[in-house]
Amino acid sequence: MFERLILNRIAPFIDEQIIPEQAGFRPGKSTTSQLINLTQHIEDGFERGQITGAVFVDLSATYDTVNHRRLLCKILEITKDTHLTELMENMLQNQRFFVELGGKCSGWRKQKNGLPQDDLCITAQATDFISIEEMLTEALSGLTTYYEENHLHANPSKTQICAFHLRSKVAKCQLNISWSGIPLTHSEHPVYLGVTLDRCLTFKTHVEKTKEKVSTCNNILRKLTNTRWGACPKTLRSTALALCFSTAEYACSAWERSTHAKKLDPVLNESCRCITGCLKSTNISNLHILAGIAPPDIRRAVASMTEQRRQATDERHALHGHVPAPSRLKSQRSFMTSTTPLDPTPSEARLAMWKKKLADHQHSTTMHIPLPKISHQEITTGQSGSV
Repeated sequence: MFERLILNRIAPFIDEQIIPEQAGFRPGKSTTSQLINLTQHIEDGFERGQITGAVFVDLSATYDTVNHRRLLCKILEITKDTHLTELMENMLQNQRFFVELGGKCSGWRKQKNGLPQDDLCITAQATDFISIEEMLTEALSGLTTYYEENHLHANPSKTQICAFHLRSKVAKCQLNISWSGIPLTHSEHPVYLGVTLDRCLTFKTHVEKTKEKVSTCNNILRKLTNTRWGACPKTLRSTALALCFSTAEYACSAWERSTHAKKLDPVLNESCRCITGCLKSTNISNLHILAGIAPPDIRRAVASMTEQRRQATDERHALHGHVPAPSRLKSQRSFMTSTTPLDPTPSEARLAMWKKKLADHQHSTTMHIPLPKISHQEITTGQSGSV
C-alpha cells in the first residue's frame, strides 16, 4: 500500500520524462496497443513495398540485474528531490527472500538488484536487406552502450531477428546481423508480447497455438460439469469467459482480420457446449443464445472497434494521430484501414451485430424459423464486459 501511495504521487511527474515508446506500467498503454503499433508499422511497409527488419531483444536475467544504485540516480536526476530518493533507497534496502523446494527451505538471502522485465523490439524499414542490416546493427551498437551504462547484460544468443515482407522470391532470405560478435538467430515465427508473428503477418501459427491453449482450458472447464457435483451454468459461463474466451481473444485487435482467425471458433463453440450441456448436433446459433455469449467473430470485431476508438480519442495510445500508408494492396486489411471506431458501448455493439447476423441467417434459409429474442435482460454481462 505504501509503494502504491508513492507511485500515485510521482507517476504523473515521471511519466512526462519517459519516451512515448515505453509502454510498460504506464496508464493508457497496453500490450495490445504495442502489438497493433508493431503490426501496423509492418503493414505500412507492405503497402510501400518495403521490408521491415525486426530485432526482438533478450536480456540476461533482467529481473535480477537492474542496478538499484543506478536506478536511484535516475530518480534523483528526474525529480531533484533528495528526500524522495532517500525514501526509495530505504524501501529497496534489506529486502530478503528464500526458496522453498520439495518441502525444504533455503536460507534467507538479501535482494540487492531486481525489477520486472519488458519486451523490446527494434525495427527498421528499407527496400533492401543490406540497408536494414546496417540500420539495425547501428541501433544495437547504441543499445549496447546504454546497457553498459545501466549495468544490464544483453543476451545475443537468445535475441531473435526476422524480416517481414511479401516478396515470395526472397522468402528464404535472412538478415545477417551480429551483436557483440555473436550472430543473431533468425526466427520464422518470433513471439512478441505473447503473440506469434510470421513473415507475411498471416498469424496462422499464432491461431494454431491459441487453439491448443483454449482446448486445454476446455479440459479444465469440463471438470466442472460433473452431473453430481458440477457447477451451475452461471458459474460455468463465468469460468469459460475467464479461461477460454480471454485466452482466445488476447490481443485479437492485432490479428482478428486474419483468414485463420475463424479456426478458433470450433473450440470456443465447444466451450459453449460445456456451459449449456448441448450436443454437437445443436445449431450453432442457438448454442450461443443458450450460453448467453455472442459468436466469436462478433466478439473479436467489437474488440477491434473498441481499440480503434481508443486509438482515435486517447492521446496516450501508441497509434494516436498515426496516418497509415496509402492502400495499394487489396489483399491487405490493416488495423487502421479496415476497422471503424465503436460508437455505442461494446455490449450494445455485440448485441446489435448479433441480432443482424441472426436476421441475415434467417433470410438466407428456406425454412422460416422465428427469430430468437435477445435482450440485455435475458443476457447477463460477464466480468470481462462480454455479452
